[in-house]
Amino acid sequence: MIGEKPFIHAMKTPLRNYIYDVNTNMFVDVDGDTYQYLEKVERSDEGLASVADNRIKQNLEILLAQGFLSSKHPKKIRQSQSDFMEYHLNENIVQMALQVTQQCNFRCAYCAYCASDFEFQRDHSSKRMSIETALKAVDFFVARCGNQEDPVIAFYGGEPLLEFPLIQQVVQYAREKLYGKNLRFTITTNASLLTPDIAYFFMENDFMTTISLDGTSETHDRSRRFASNGKGSFSAIRHNLESIKKQYPEFKFTFNIVIDPRYPCDSLHEMFSQDELFRDAQLMSTLIDDHFSIEKTIPDEAFIQQDSQYTFKSYLAVRGVYPRESASNIAYTSLNANFSRIKTNMRPKVSLADISAPGGPCITGERRLLVSAEGNLYPCERVSESSQAMNIGNLWDGFDFEKVDKILNVAQTTAEDCKNCWAFRHCTLCGKYSDNCGELSADLRRSQCDGVRAQVEETFRDYLWMKEFDVLEGI
Repeated sequence: MIGEKPFIHAMKTPLRNYIYDVNTNMFVDVDGDTYQYLEKVERSDEGLASVADNRIKQNLEILLAQGFLSSKHPKKIRQSQSDFMEYHLNENIVQMALQVTQQCNFRCAYCAYCASDFEFQRDHSSKRMSIETALKAVDFFVARCGNQEDPVIAFYGGEPLLEFPLIQQVVQYAREKLYGKNLRFTITTNASLLTPDIAYFFMENDFMTTISLDGTSETHDRSRRFASNGKGSFSAIRHNLESIKKQYPEFKFTFNIVIDPRYPCDSLHEMFSQDELFRDAQLMSTLIDDHFSIEKTIPDEAFIQQDSQYTFKSYLAVRGVYPRESASNIAYTSLNANFSRIKTNMRPKVSLADISAPGGPCITGERRLLVSAEGNLYPCERVSESSQAMNIGNLWDGFDFEKVDKILNVAQTTAEDCKNCWAFRHCTLCGKYSDNCGELSADLRRSQCDGVRAQVEETFRDYLWMKEFDVLEGI
């Protein structure tokens, strides 16, 4: 192995020095001198060389003997499941989302469907899914989820509760068609139209109900306003939830919080930790997704400081040295979800395969197939519906497997870059991030690589912190 350049990435924490070995997907704890040597090797164009320092030489020999410091890179970029994608899409679809309407009674400032701000997405329209299309979609799903014991049908918009009668019909039809399966439903709603009767229907039919709520009245109303009059929607949503909880205290829902980093976040964290209506609910949170937006979101300094404080306290709470009840529910939930994801992604490997592909793309359409109001098929609800590159078929003609393959293997557009990237296994770029007005662009994909590597490094630091403080065992 002397003379060959190992496929590695050097990283430090305040306590230790590490080498991330790409082939084995493992971190190796090394002494300072060995770290400095391997860090120089990583930055250079040269491989391992004979070293005069006997201790470094001995350490390198031990690492090589243990299977680390391999120079192996993928020879070809191709997803391992490419040859089986037709099987997956014909037998194994996990979830289908029905876009029952493209209309919404809100006009949220960060919404990807607001044409004035988002250049590459459709705008809100009057298109709604007909009952014929909806039932055709259920039939399409029934024929392609045979291997799933727990199939899921999701309702998506716009605001899906604008079409609640259609949802009721679909639920009844799907229950008949998928009898014997553990069929579940999900819906994401702004809750402005949510009533106790609708909540009862959801409970009776095993719905997971996710409610979009961004924080206090001030925080929420800044972005989430009614389309009819431009007024904030927080008070109407709170009234609906209080009415439902009064009549059906057992009703469960999850809050989806979109955090705007341009503003301080103290009140947001406090509400979801202290307010009785919200503090015991399940939470999901994300920062504003500005991928389709012309104007990018720049975090405010006060937000960065406050968010860091809440995250740090949650770290301490996970470690058991800070009271859990004093930690932010948002930060604590997000941290635990991140830890679980990291623990899964850091499973040791033997080596990189000759034919491999970076992480990022899922099997296109298998996990979250979106059926548009018109019956067109898309990989999920996160891609642009205005893009021909993302349209992978329709209910009548079925899947366009050639397009599916292109999206699944989008990394082939930047194959040489990917083969030599230390973040290969942990890349988060799927087809959405290469979509340039209907074309899968190598330049657009490549422009985001530095940001992805920085994100992966941050994830690695979380993982190393967990290892150093024995947090992983409790997750």
